[in-house]
Amino acid sequence: MKPDLDEVWASRILDIKQIRQPENLYDALNNLVMLFVATTSEDDVKLFKYKVAESGRDIRVIEIPVDANISCDWTWENLDQSIEDGYRATNDVLSAYRNTTGDVTVAKLLAASNDAA
Repeated sequence: MKPDLDEVWASRILDIKQIRQPENLYDALNNLVMLFVATTSEDDVKLFKYKVAESGRDIRVIEIPVDANISCDWTWENLDQSIEDGYRATNDVLSAYRNTTGDVTVAKLLAASNDAA
């Protein structure tokens, strides 16, 4: 870890709550991959937090929650919904962040990128 690091933002790509009961063999095979990714990403964040605590350094770890409503259907509509849900989750975390630190630098950068899109 960098010596001047005081904050890390973590955004997992998949959560175990997003995995649905399979309707057929194809869904079941997809779930194998998604279960691995979901549990691995959750474990990686836990391990990183543990390593930070073990190091004794004062590093704030901010995790952006994964919305369980996002499904893994491979459709354009689901992609659009996933993007909207991701922005909403990030904005919620940024609002809480601004309320606890008073720092809006990251929020301004994100807002500027949203305006450009």
